[in-house]
Amino acid sequence: HTSCWTSADRLYTTNAIVMNAPEQTPTSPPPPPNSGSTDSIVLALKTDERFQPFLKEDFSPAQYASEVLASSNGVQTASNQLTEGINILEKAVRDEVTRSYDVLMNQLTGIEDAEKILHTLRNGVNSLHQTTAKVRTEIAEPHKIVSAKTKQLERLTTTTDVLHRVVRAVKLTQRLRACVESSDSSGGGRNNSNSSSSSIDFAKAAKLIHKLRELEIEASDSLVGVECVDAQREWVVQVTKLVRREANEALKKGMEVQSQADVGNALQVHYNLDELSIAVDVQVNQYASIAIESVKEATDWQKIQSAASSMASKSSSGLNSNNNNSTHSAYTNRSGVSGGQEEIYQNVLWERLESCFEVVHESAMSVWHLQRVLAKKRDPLSHALFLDEVLKRESSNGGSFMHQNNASSAMDNLPCAKFWVMLGKGMTDHMSKTHASAGFVRDVLLQGFPHLMNIIESMHDRCSKDGDAKGVPGCVRKDGADLSILRRSTDAISHTFFSRSYNRLSEPINSGFSSGRNMSRGDSDKFLARIREEMISVEGHASLVNSCAGGVSKALKLLAQKAEYSISSTDWTAEKQRIYAGEPPSSLQRMSLALATELNYIVDLLQPVVNQYSTVPKTSLQAGIDRMKEACFGALSPIFEALEEKVEKFILMRVHDEDWENNSNPLPGGSSYVSSLTTTLKLFQENYLNGLISGHFSSSFGGETSSSSHHASSSSGRSGIGGLQGISSTSTGPIFEKCGETFENVIDSFVRNASLIQKLSISGSNRLAKDCVEVEAALRSHLLFFGPLTSDDAKIANLHAFKRLMFCDNRQILSVVGKSNSPDASKMLLLEIHHLYSQCDSTKITTPWARAGMNPKQYYTWWKAQKDVKEVLRGVQGSLDASKAEDDVTRTMRELCKLLDDTVAIR
Repeated sequence: HTSCWTSADRLYTTNAIVMNAPEQTPTSPPPPPNSGSTDSIVLALKTDERFQPFLKEDFSPAQYASEVLASSNGVQTASNQLTEGINILEKAVRDEVTRSYDVLMNQLTGIEDAEKILHTLRNGVNSLHQTTAKVRTEIAEPHKIVSAKTKQLERLTTTTDVLHRVVRAVKLTQRLRACVESSDSSGGGRNNSNSSSSSIDFAKAAKLIHKLRELEIEASDSLVGVECVDAQREWVVQVTKLVRREANEALKKGMEVQSQADVGNALQVHYNLDELSIAVDVQVNQYASIAIESVKEATDWQKIQSAASSMASKSSSGLNSNNNNSTHSAYTNRSGVSGGQEEIYQNVLWERLESCFEVVHESAMSVWHLQRVLAKKRDPLSHALFLDEVLKRESSNGGSFMHQNNASSAMDNLPCAKFWVMLGKGMTDHMSKTHASAGFVRDVLLQGFPHLMNIIESMHDRCSKDGDAKGVPGCVRKDGADLSILRRSTDAISHTFFSRSYNRLSEPINSGFSSGRNMSRGDSDKFLARIREEMISVEGHASLVNSCAGGVSKALKLLAQKAEYSISSTDWTAEKQRIYAGEPPSSLQRMSLALATELNYIVDLLQPVVNQYSTVPKTSLQAGIDRMKEACFGALSPIFEALEEKVEKFILMRVHDEDWENNSNPLPGGSSYVSSLTTTLKLFQENYLNGLISGHFSSSFGGETSSSSHHASSSSGRSGIGGLQGISSTSTGPIFEKCGETFENVIDSFVRNASLIQKLSISGSNRLAKDCVEVEAALRSHLLFFGPLTSDDAKIANLHAFKRLMFCDNRQILSVVGKSNSPDASKMLLLEIHHLYSQCDSTKITTPWARAGMNPKQYYTWWKAQKDVKEVLRGVQGSLDASKAEDDVTRTMRELCKLLDDTVAIR
């Protein structure tokens, strides 16, 4: 077993050597003649199944020996096979060594050279180690000496520095003592402390104290422990307190008497102490606290009661005390104020508020006085501006305050700006608490909120006027930021005030639509009166006007929403049939028209007033009016659309049924369709428009007569909205806008149908021109409720231009467009082109509707539905391109098409 294991291991090792033998390089000598036999031996070993296990990567001699022992061939047989394989492999190795002799010798020479180089390197390293040890031995002692001397020098330098600082501290202390003691001697001794304190040069003393303080902190080590310095430390602290106290007192007195010199001297002391910013902040906080406390005291209920009781007792001293007691006990509100004394309490509250904001004004002016001194005072040595020094800690922007690029950021850090911020914060907290505690003060502030804002804004205006000096920042900012802070401090009250205002505005609306009924003229007048009252109450306050305008706009939108809900319940499909039949409106339709009349009435009165307001309230109010117009149009559109549909389908399209070629002399009242149009418009005026304009529908459902309705309208018009006089109802409401829109639509429908007439003779042209005049007269008589029209007005420009076509030859056609005042030249060009088909030879040119297989009525319907002029122009150009006619009419039509194409391209 051992012999087999050893042989197998040897065979595996030898086989690995042979398999991994290096490949022949190009420089190696040619193999010997027996190289082929070596290769064949190796190949035989690789293919021999007996030796296959030895080629595996995971070959294990122990496992192989175990397998041999377990086989039936026996150990001797396996041993003989292994010995044979080993002999073969050893022979192959010898052959390979013999064949690669030169290569092996070359590699051996390279190894010898490497050993020589390695030996030389070892010798060099040893020499380097010896040299390093020698250098270390030579410099170790000098290094120790240098280190010791360096440490000694450092200690000497530190000691010298401390001695210098001690000497300077002693000298500064002596100068400070001399400054103080000289004042004591000149003041008559130590007993007269007031006179001695007043004679001290506090600015100089403060400068010396600041230098002593710098000596303590300019190095890492302190002077604590130096006997000569410690002996004077307590005295320096006492002098520092004395200087700071005297500077604060001087600053306080200077602020009280508004003396710039005294304030400047006191600030100089604080500047020398390096406490200028702290002193300024203390003063600003102090005056802001005074202002806030005055506001709190003014609204204190206990003090209001005391002042009101004293005033009431004086006013009622001549009355019977028993009657007073009985009255007081009989009428008391929830705040404990008797009904007869509410006015006294209110007057006391408003007087206290006016007095408190007088204190706020005084405090603001004191802070501005401080700010003005800071903006003028400079240090005599460094020439630094005190205001720059105060702002230096608040702003990273360097340079003088007067030349800072970011002026807005600097303004935010000014003393006055800080004062207004602190005042606004304090007022916000107090007003919120006052509003949260329901009581008499809260009710009075809510009721007279505009008066409160008037007091605040008046105080702000006074500060702006009094605190304005050339070359220094003002007491208040020019952009109104400070006023915005004060306004926001009353947000808790203003929100409730405008919420109640909206409730008052919506009350007539809710009552007008209660119990399933619509608004009457009385409800409309009440609503307009409420708008007038609310806008008058905030007159003169831009911010309140803006907020009130928002509430009015919200109320107008509420009215429009409720009106839309009421209008949506009407079945307009059945109601349109009554218009087709020329019958008066039903009761349900009259209710919707009555509501439209009220919406028109309100819009008609409000619109002129809204135009007189500034941009912000005007925008808010206009949004509400536009919403009202939208709701009114929702009630009016069905009846006007029904009228236009009847006029278009059942009247104007009859133009194509008339004979325009034979017997076409003008009739006295126009053609038959014109007579039908006049009758239809007259019935529509009698059944609908007269009731809408006069308010008859509103009076029949609102419980008021027409006379009372007109009286209310005229009275509301005289009084106006917002205190403006001379405002009255004018023809600018939604009803009149809808009449004008229908006026234009009927004219457009007429001229389009008339332009499609074929075989038009000269007498037919005269009759058609007569019809144009009659159509205009009918519209002016029965539908013109939106103001007078001149002959060149844009609303009837196309009608007049088309009428002129009846009397123009081909050479004059192109000039008609230039004479037209129509805002849409492309529409007039299309009318001219279609009209010229009536003068063409039908055998040479085919009309666009004939090419499309339509009659003129169908073509008109298609033409009206087209939003893009290019589609209609494409059909006309196709007709002209397919035509072989080259007469004057055709050439004129082509020129008009080219002109129309250019007009559309420009648009």
